[in-house]
Amino acid sequence: MLMRLISRYWLLVPLLVLAIVIRDWVETTPENVEVEATIDMSATKSDYYLEEFNTKKYDTNGELEYLVTGQTLAHYPIDDWSKITEPSLVFYRDAIEWKIDSALGELKQNPSMFTLHGEVVVRRETDGSSPVIMRTEAISILIDANEVRTDEPIEIVSENWQLRSVGLQSSLDKGKLNLLSTVTGRYEVGKTD
Repeated sequence: MLMRLISRYWLLVPLLVLAIVIRDWVETTPENVEVEATIDMSATKSDYYLEEFNTKKYDTNGELEYLVTGQTLAHYPIDDWSKITEPSLVFYRDAIEWKIDSALGELKQNPSMFTLHGEVVVRRETDGSSPVIMRTEAISILIDANEVRTDEPIEIVSENWQLRSVGLQSSLDKGKLNLLSTVTGRYEVGKTD
């Protein structure tokens, strides 16, 4: 009986083996085929969005530390950062006020840092002296360290002098400038009668 069954279906066994081999060959991914990386959509979604906003931060003494305004703000929870269009920041430090405007900006937490891009204009004003105006394409403000820095070319202009350099570091509190490289300057002596 077994012999009769085998003789009847003897062609079917090789066909089944061939079908299994072909299926395994088709389902395996060739080594030379590139697989595209998938995008984690949760990383590209904001958890809140603001238009024509303003926000303030106060220090531990209840004094206004900074004010941020902008056209739009989108917050991304994955890395706890915000993207801002047309940001305007005002930092208040004792008798010094820093006003910074740009086309785009980012606010990152831990450490707290603003990064501004595109025609950045910084205006530093103190009581009793002429303002200092800085222009660059990108600048970072480290809030906890009270520091402003850039690696980009920067122009700094005041009433009687002008400086240009590539790169800058400055303290928000002290107002001291550290120009990093390729520094040129011009100083005009005021007229006396």
